[in-house]
Amino acid sequence: MASHPLDLRPLLEPASIAVVGASEHPGPGRQVLENLQQLRYEGDVYPVNPKYKQVLGRECYSSLNDVYQGGHRVEFVAILLGRDRVLPVLEEAAAIGARAAWAFASGFSEAGSEGEALQHKLEKLCFEKEIAFCGPNCVGLLNPVAKVGTYSAPISPSFSPGKIGAVAQSGSVCLALANSHRGIGYSLLISSGNEAVVDSTDYIAYMLDDSNTEVILAFIEQFRKPAQLIAVARRARELQKPIIVLKVGRSQLAQRATIAHTGALAGSDSVYDAVFQKYGIIRVNDLDEMLEAAEAFLKLRSNLPAGNRLGMITVSGGEIGLIGDLTNGLDLEFPDWSPKATQTFRKCLPPYSNISNPLDAWGSGKIEATYPPCMIAAAAEKHVDMLVISQDAPEGLAQAQVEQYAVVDRAAVEVAQKGGKPVVAISNLSGGLHPQLCQILDKGNVPFLQGSEEGLRAIHHVIRYAKFQREGRLPTDEQQARKGATYMDRSTGIITEYESKKVLAEYNIPCTQEVLCQTVEEAVTAATKISYPVTLKVLSPEIPHKTEAGVIQLNIKDEVTLRRAYQEIMENATHFAPHAHITGLLVQEMITGAVAETIVGISRDQDFGPVVVFGLGGTMVELFKDRALCIPPLTQAEAQEMISYTKSGRLLQGFQGQKAGDLPALIDVLIQVGKLATHWEDRIHALDINPLFILPEGQGVVAADALIEIETKISVGREDGRISE
Repeated sequence: MASHPLDLRPLLEPASIAVVGASEHPGPGRQVLENLQQLRYEGDVYPVNPKYKQVLGRECYSSLNDVYQGGHRVEFVAILLGRDRVLPVLEEAAAIGARAAWAFASGFSEAGSEGEALQHKLEKLCFEKEIAFCGPNCVGLLNPVAKVGTYSAPISPSFSPGKIGAVAQSGSVCLALANSHRGIGYSLLISSGNEAVVDSTDYIAYMLDDSNTEVILAFIEQFRKPAQLIAVARRARELQKPIIVLKVGRSQLAQRATIAHTGALAGSDSVYDAVFQKYGIIRVNDLDEMLEAAEAFLKLRSNLPAGNRLGMITVSGGEIGLIGDLTNGLDLEFPDWSPKATQTFRKCLPPYSNISNPLDAWGSGKIEATYPPCMIAAAAEKHVDMLVISQDAPEGLAQAQVEQYAVVDRAAVEVAQKGGKPVVAISNLSGGLHPQLCQILDKGNVPFLQGSEEGLRAIHHVIRYAKFQREGRLPTDEQQARKGATYMDRSTGIITEYESKKVLAEYNIPCTQEVLCQTVEEAVTAATKISYPVTLKVLSPEIPHKTEAGVIQLNIKDEVTLRRAYQEIMENATHFAPHAHITGLLVQEMITGAVAETIVGISRDQDFGPVVVFGLGGTMVELFKDRALCIPPLTQAEAQEMISYTKSGRLLQGFQGQKAGDLPALIDVLIQVGKLATHWEDRIHALDINPLFILPEGQGVVAADALIEIETKISVGREDGRISE
């Protein structure tokens, strides 16, 4: 709503706080004051409630204006009142020059049209008066570094300052993070609620510039400023501050309707996945995974692994099978041990031990004699990028076992400090960690993760993030004149196949040889020139999908068949769409000998703009939905990853003895489509190249059909973080 950014310092580090709705009775109005006392807030606090002269030993004022008339400056106003009293208090806050506010009350945009209208008034006032506002409908915020606690819930005794910044649109999730007893400390913990004024991306941007924050967590239902999210993610990469997001909504039922198949393939949540991958945002599945990833990044942020090859030492052969199951689909490899390491393992372990990676170093039960030397040998492997040790380490361990495992953990710390290679410890249980073992590993800055699955997924996220940082996949498309302007600038709606291919050809995307004909005689002449067999199809903006309309015939081998097909197609077109404008009929070469039929296209997401889509093509594209997405422009590595992600990728590599496809040619097409999407992001609604035939190695690819949809409604400006309409 406002073009200028609001200053969040008065909200997150206020010099003075007025608590409107302060009370002696249990409830939010008392809790906020108690929290400020517990945190030892050093600024001025002004309770406001006309019912009291004093609250918790502090002078209480009847209104904000009384505070102001008393010669006091109020920077932040905490509003602990019902919905209908929030706006009047905000107006009073604006009148006395307050710069920030928070409202605990619910009943705004989440509660229907009346609440939505009230929230709009609140938003308008705050932007006009430049008030940074948190909420409404949230539990507030904690800044333990600045000793600020405008927070409506009791603060857990285990809550402590640290290097993790967190924002959650859900108040319940915010409480869960605050009360997790995970052993990680927070620099900021914010419940953002309805985000009427300040939203999650604003908070994340603040955390990026906060020297006390090294890792950022976010629980998100919807990013309200998607373009700003991308700008924030770019800056996060520069600062090497990981952003870990739990984005809910994978099961969204509704998808935007589009004529092109690519729209059905690119659901909005899949687009979020593509955006997160493009810009290095780590997406997790639940709060446990989020907290373990936070612990891993906090300890390894300055010592990221050089690759995805793990050396793993366990205390159980059975656990190795579990690890194999849990790492399926993760970007983790377990390379074979070198002969030198194998020799060391055989010296340390009984002769019946199976030497493999992961390695069962239980031996005869004296792991203090087997684990450390095996660990040292594993860490010395040049083809191992990270050492992982796995042991059960719950709080209920017997003291003798604690002492045994302590030997292992001290060895892990020593290996990490001497070798410089990342070392991670995992407890295969997620019910808590033994404090004595935590203390050893914490002092050595070795991450101690709980839960086999959560721990392994956290390692996967660290490895993927390290790869992103190494490769720097944020290409800036070279400044080029937009191609295909004759067709793309002409109008809205459907561009016919014939004209769509003209656009593709300008982007050096190979297309079928074809001739547009107006009569059957022209079609016969064209077929002779192209050489039989040919394909015949109607060209009409009103009939974009030809198969279901019966207006395409393949493999026409002679003139007699061509004439009959021409007549049938024209009759079917008239029956299917009586008022359709027929531009003509295309006579097109038949493509034979293809390794696979694929789809390449563009779909416009309402939040993030154009998205490049690749997958299994042909008539079954929407049934199988075998696809990968990427935000343009594309690098060569991204195009290769898109192909590898799909089943089509396996076909193209020579599946079960079949010919391999021309992958370099396909990669080039994906890159060119990415350029088209970037150049025309303000105009293109969708593009279908379906099928794109992939020929054998060295023979290229050919677009057999194409469809472009144009629109003029949306212009996405990703670089400056704004969306205009």
